[in-house]
Amino acid sequence: MIVLSPDSLNEMYARHLDWYPAIQNPTPPPEYIAGLADIMAQFDLILLDSYGVLCRGSTPIEGAAEAIRQLRNNNIPFLVVSNDTLTNHSVAAEKYHTRGFDFTGEEVLTSLDITEQYLSTLENSGNIAVIAPLEHPSNHLLEGMVRLNGCNGEIPEEVDTLLFLTGAGWTVKMQENLVNSGNGRQFKLVAGNPDIGAPHGEHVTATPGYFLADLVEHTAQKAKPILFGKPDSSIFSAAVKQHQISDPSRVLMVGDTLYTDILGGNAMGFKTLLLQCGVYQNEDIMAVISHTGISPHYIAPCL
Repeated sequence: MIVLSPDSLNEMYARHLDWYPAIQNPTPPPEYIAGLADIMAQFDLILLDSYGVLCRGSTPIEGAAEAIRQLRNNNIPFLVVSNDTLTNHSVAAEKYHTRGFDFTGEEVLTSLDITEQYLSTLENSGNIAVIAPLEHPSNHLLEGMVRLNGCNGEIPEEVDTLLFLTGAGWTVKMQENLVNSGNGRQFKLVAGNPDIGAPHGEHVTATPGYFLADLVEHTAQKAKPILFGKPDSSIFSAAVKQHQISDPSRVLMVGDTLYTDILGGNAMGFKTLLLQCGVYQNEDIMAVISHTGISPHYIAPCL
């Protein structure tokens, strides 16, 4: 497990801004609110990040379940939009039920769902190596790929494409081997989960975007990665299409990370709400906003 500070997290995101949509901030400074209940009635759809908004790791965040009940009681549509690549909508309900949330599969959209759409179009996977545990919900779509977790991170010679799917089971030694075996080579890069870090318990731990960025920085990769999660537009566009939204300003993206939830939401024309209970817990949030140059429409302590 690699633990990141909020500063190191933001610094790595900032070094790779060319991977992400252009920064588009609201004109007024962010408005402080008590929570989602203050503004939920203004929107036709609420998009909710998972880690750092609903839970930290597998532990639910206080007040999150009550906020979901308020959305249901007020008949306000919502969708959990997560860069989780260990869960797709077919297994999401069961996973969230164990955390105290009564979601259906139709109320969750993950970057794994978007990645699976890409994987289903592949005709030849023998040149692809994937970072994912040997037991994974998408195993039927990963058939024929080199499983880097099974070869201690070393990239075989025939591989020309790297898929960063999930960091579960990925070790520091595997990452070292990945970098060493990638030196002097160029790859097509694909990220199912672009997150560089996510809150887990009291820490922020490295996720696939970190392993991707670390490889790029140590091996001088030239290709711009293909991203299937926030802040890329593909997952947001799928959410808007699912709920038949015509006016993006009537959508609220609620998240805890400026470079994914807020940057991506602003770029789509959504309103954005930054929560302080996730990766920036105990941070001076206005200082973080000033340092990153990314600003939400609203700030709240938690959902």
